[in-house]
Amino acid sequence: MFAYLELMRPGNCAMSIVAVVIGALLAADGNLLIFLNPLSPAYMAMAVVFLITGAGNAINDYIDIEADRINKPKRPIPSGRVSSRSTLWFSALLFAAGIIFSGFLPWFAVALALFNSSVLIIYSYCLQNKILLGNISVGYLVGSTFLFGGAALGNLYLPFLLMLLAMFSTISREVVKDLEDLEGDRKSFFKRMASEAKKVVAERFGIKERETEMKITKRRAKAIAVASMLATLVVSPLPYLLGILGLPYLVMLIPTAMVFLLSIAVTAGASTRKGFVKASRFVKLGMNMGLLAFIVGVLL
Repeated sequence: MFAYLELMRPGNCAMSIVAVVIGALLAADGNLLIFLNPLSPAYMAMAVVFLITGAGNAINDYIDIEADRINKPKRPIPSGRVSSRSTLWFSALLFAAGIIFSGFLPWFAVALALFNSSVLIIYSYCLQNKILLGNISVGYLVGSTFLFGGAALGNLYLPFLLMLLAMFSTISREVVKDLEDLEGDRKSFFKRMASEAKKVVAERFGIKERETEMKITKRRAKAIAVASMLATLVVSPLPYLLGILGLPYLVMLIPTAMVFLLSIAVTAGASTRKGFVKASRFVKLGMNMGLLAFIVGVLL
């Protein structure tokens, strides 16, 4: 039983629930009384997101079985505690339960549950190793959990703006994290090639071509990360400019914007793994500060 729970990665599911709670709180204009009603649609939304997030994590383990045998041998499938087939059925059951429970919510929440389930499956099978499409998928999925909380209460306006902020900032951080890995891969590759020393081996493995390819990939990835951070900065003042959130939000937003500007500068200037790690930390700090600004703006 515990092995199946481990497949769901309950920590990730819990983070998704927190996002739903924040989205619901935004949709309810900060009215905490919605959580006093045990029949509140917010609780059903939390259950749906927990199930679908768990289903996505389980099917990801099913797809990654061969890699996990080497990198994560203690995971439920490679350790032999759960079979691949039972993992697939368990994932399908969680997806089905999440979609069925979403039927008790407004129609947009049902559509979102169906669409997100599809994205999770497609991501696991096709997109998780693709820098742009994979990162966009992750960014969307993270942002949509806030939107789902609003959809459960039938109010999408403010949760949608938070979704955009979460999506763009998550995309930028995911790309920066990929740049960390890319730099490590580059060093590992050329270290292996250096040990061969002979020119004929270098030509055979196409070191120059690989180096050029990595440089182009890094340049494009940095441009995508910076563009996503700029999009975050453009969207962030909209709740205040549209009159949805007041002065407390704007006050909290100023240091948040400064952190994102610093993140842009660090990312643009980074060329080593150390630099990208630093940029990732700044982006994560900006994401947390932005989320706090939303909460303060709604409650005050």
